[in-house]
Amino acid sequence: MPTAERIVVIGGGITGVAAAHRLVTLTSSTDTEIVLLEAEGRLGGKIRTSRFGDSLVDESADAFLLRTPHAVQLASTVGIGKQLVSPTSASAGIWAGKLYPIPSDLALGVPTSLTAVARSGLFPTTALARAALDLVRPRSSIDHDSIGEWARSRFGYHVHDRLIDALVGSIYGADTDRFSLQAVPQLHSLSQAGRSALISGRKLRKVAPPQVGPIFGAPPLGMEQLIHSTIAALQQHGEERAHVISGSPCRSLQQTNTGWVVNDIEADGVIVATPAHHASRLFDGDLRTALGSFDTSDVAIVTVRVAANEWPEHLQNRSGYLIPKSQQRLVTAVSFASQKWSHLAQDDGSQILRISLGRDALPIDHLSDADLVNHAIEETSQQLRIHIDHAETRVSRWTHAFTQYRPHHAERVAAINGLLPRHLQLAGSSYRGIGIPACIADGARAAEELLASMAN
Repeated sequence: MPTAERIVVIGGGITGVAAAHRLVTLTSSTDTEIVLLEAEGRLGGKIRTSRFGDSLVDESADAFLLRTPHAVQLASTVGIGKQLVSPTSASAGIWAGKLYPIPSDLALGVPTSLTAVARSGLFPTTALARAALDLVRPRSSIDHDSIGEWARSRFGYHVHDRLIDALVGSIYGADTDRFSLQAVPQLHSLSQAGRSALISGRKLRKVAPPQVGPIFGAPPLGMEQLIHSTIAALQQHGEERAHVISGSPCRSLQQTNTGWVVNDIEADGVIVATPAHHASRLFDGDLRTALGSFDTSDVAIVTVRVAANEWPEHLQNRSGYLIPKSQQRLVTAVSFASQKWSHLAQDDGSQILRISLGRDALPIDHLSDADLVNHAIEETSQQLRIHIDHAETRVSRWTHAFTQYRPHHAERVAAINGLLPRHLQLAGSSYRGIGIPACIADGARAAEELLASMAN
């Protein structure tokens, strides 16, 4: 281990919290101080849970993948692994004029069975015939590194619009025509595995280890519980070495002959775990320009309550639905939170809905809260043919929520890494993945690489 006296982590979202926790763990045999700085008065960044009625309901991400180990491992390490809950068996749908079931046998929206796609009723016969051409078409070039271009070359417009773009676009707040194929490993692997994406997907499903148990998990008190538990574990494990300072924005970051000065704190190493557009303000020259060049999308979640007598029988056992880009106005997805999560089921039979608005090229930040509520309720009411009262609503705005991984994103990140000064790491959702497991993994990577560089 290095003989560092102090390391500063800038940013108290999940990436920075995970980085600080990993640093404390790796330096447990030393006297190294770990200082975590967060500009806001609360920790968690874009993870936030708050009360809606009598329930704790997430205002952003409400779950993480269990098959990607980093989040579930962190939850176990900080003492809440055995408390994790998973969604009910309720199923999701696609809205395209009416609600259709999401076809089975998909790999992140890519069909591996045309029979399952046909049974869903989601596609006209001509679209099914076009999708079947994937079986005989030559291998598609992926030099463009665009999900949309690759998907349409394999399956045509309809499958791209109603499945692949709907699913991936919802996850990344993206327009997949302008999103890097390489940045979504599951799709990138399919694009390289063979000539036909259908056949490659079927083969990969056969050789993949069977999924045992649920796919998603979450702390029972909401995602913010993971933040609080990690901070508690960080401070307990770090004893007097770990310092968490909220309400303290990073005003200046200066490199010196012996290390760094963050505000007025001297440090031997620094991890900047803020979004790229924030990080850019801390640097000059090419690094500032490169970090400031990332595009982002704004999203909002409007949480509403639907009275029990307004909820129709045919929506029971549904967890929500996605809206393809061709069908969107401002709403992109609707989650039936109290049917998705058993602990959010309401005693009075009412339903809590989380309505997502906005994505890349579908701006919403210019709208007032009242406008967002009106759009959310009007569009969802029309789609589901129900009445939603305005009486109980909550608006959660997430400006610059999703960094858009434009084609050849990996090359941009590699170029930025080449500009980094000594004993400084960048980490977070702007670079190597937006999901909670990816952010935790990137925070841990930054901690390990920083300590390794300081040991040399």
